[in-house]
Amino acid sequence: MKSFKRLISIVLCALIVVSVLSFSVSAKDNDRALNYLVLGDSIAKGFGLKNPEEASYGKIVANTNGYNYINHGFPGCTSEDLLDLVKNNEVYREDIEWADIISISVGGNDYLLDNALLLILEGLFLNNGPHFQKIGNNYYLNFGKIIDEIHALNPDAVILVQTLYNAWRSPVTSRIFRQAASFVNNAIFAVYEEKGGFYIVDMAPVFDGSNGLVTSDTIHPTFKANVLMSRKVLEKINELGLSENTEPVILVKGEDREYLNEYFPFPIGQILGFAARLATGNLF
Repeated sequence: MKSFKRLISIVLCALIVVSVLSFSVSAKDNDRALNYLVLGDSIAKGFGLKNPEEASYGKIVANTNGYNYINHGFPGCTSEDLLDLVKNNEVYREDIEWADIISISVGGNDYLLDNALLLILEGLFLNNGPHFQKIGNNYYLNFGKIIDEIHALNPDAVILVQTLYNAWRSPVTSRIFRQAASFVNNAIFAVYEEKGGFYIVDMAPVFDGSNGLVTSDTIHPTFKANVLMSRKVLEKINELGLSENTEPVILVKGEDREYLNEYFPFPIGQILGFAARLATGNLF
């Protein structure tokens, strides 16, 4: 009888120890800082700022919630580029596996990179021309594969995909940019309806009807815009129960970058910047 009681005592003690250890591990896992990864193009990188490492919207989101943060955005990134990187680049693949939350901004360069003049001409004379449609179809295929690749690497990651905003505001150019953006955004929503597995952060309303949100190159977000974009991401993360914060915490103020002034000598940069702002309705 005593041996049986002793055995019961040992079993109970073992169960208590296991429970305590399990609780400790669980608490430690719940308390750890989440890992936040940003992928995509120059918008993801914060190209419109002189100090994107300190003040881009991704960094603001990370600072607000105390996330560990990696940004792999780079200028000129297309959906084809990003698909190749998530499939074949070991650094990207390791960081995708590391991430708890992944933000993606890609699609603008599918249209703008090497296609800006054609975009304008087709928009003026061929409403939703064939070149638009071909690029849109390619983006749709690439984007769906990007989502599949990320899920294969990290099925538990929360993926946030941003819509493409309209950066041009004059009546003519705004219509042209909106046409191009609609192909990207429609593809994002189509993939979402077909397979899900990610959340959409709609950036388009942030830029509609507001001044001072794009730099002199008339494409990239200013610091003011990066703050507004970070708020949209924070709101979505809050909806998902991964954060209690929706108001951005600004640790470092961003400095807007005048890219055309940097790239071209005076006064050519100033003249080009003025002409671009005038043509796209971003003069003020």
